[in-house]
Amino acid sequence: MNGMDGQLRGLLEAAAGEPPHRVSAAAVRRRVIRRRAAEYVAAAAAVAAIAVIIPVGIGALGRAPGPSNPGPSRVVTSREYGYTETFPAGWRLARQAAQRWNGQGSPGDGDPFVDLFRGPRGVEAWASATPTKASLAAYTAMVIRAAHANHPCPAVPQTNQAITIGGAPARLLGMQCAPGSGFLVEIAVTVHHGTAFVFGSQNPFKFGSQNPRKADRAAFRNFLDGIRLPR
Repeated sequence: MNGMDGQLRGLLEAAAGEPPHRVSAAAVRRRVIRRRAAEYVAAAAAVAAIAVIIPVGIGALGRAPGPSNPGPSRVVTSREYGYTETFPAGWRLARQAAQRWNGQGSPGDGDPFVDLFRGPRGVEAWASATPTKASLAAYTAMVIRAAHANHPCPAVPQTNQAITIGGAPARLLGMQCAPGSGFLVEIAVTVHHGTAFVFGSQNPFKFGSQNPRKADRAAFRNFLDGIRLPR
C-alpha cells in the first residue's frame, strides 16, 4: 500500500463517522492532494532554514577566536627622551627613567635617569639623552673621557666605529672595563637635532672567558636597529 492509498483510506474512514452526506472519490482525492502540498511546503521551509544555519556554522568553525590577551606592546616610546624602540626578539623594557639626565657624568644601568632594557642571555641596554651644541666627534670624545673618569674603563676604547642610529650618523665604542678584565661594555653615541643620545650595553652576569662577546654585540646591534629618533 503506498502513501496515497493509505491517506485515501484514512479519509474515507473519517468520513464514515460524519453525518450522512455524499462523499465522492474525487473530493477525497482533492483533500489528499491539498494535504500533501502542505507537507511539501513545510518540508521546503525546514530545508531552507537548515541551509541558512549550516554556512554560518561552518564560517564560525573556520575562524580562530581572537586573542583574549594580546600581550605586551613590542614598541615603546621613552617618556623623558622621546625616542622609540621597536623590540627585537628577546628584548623588553625593564623600567623607564624616573627623571631627566642633566648631562653630567657617565650614565650606567643603575642610574634613575636612564631607560633600562633587558635582552637575551642576560645582556642589557640603557639610554639617556641631553641637549648639546657639540658635534658628533666632539661629543663622542666627551663620552670616552667621562667613562674613563667615572668607571674603570680605558682612556682609549678598543673599538670605535661608524654606524647609524635611526638613520643618523653615530659612533659605536667597545671597551673592556677594567682593561684586560674581559668585561665588555659598548656605548653608542649620536647627535640629532641638538640632542645627544647615549645608548650603553653590558652583560653583568658574565665575565672574562665566560662572556659571549659576539652574541652580546649582535644583540646590542639588533637593539640599536629598533631605535627611531624624535623628529
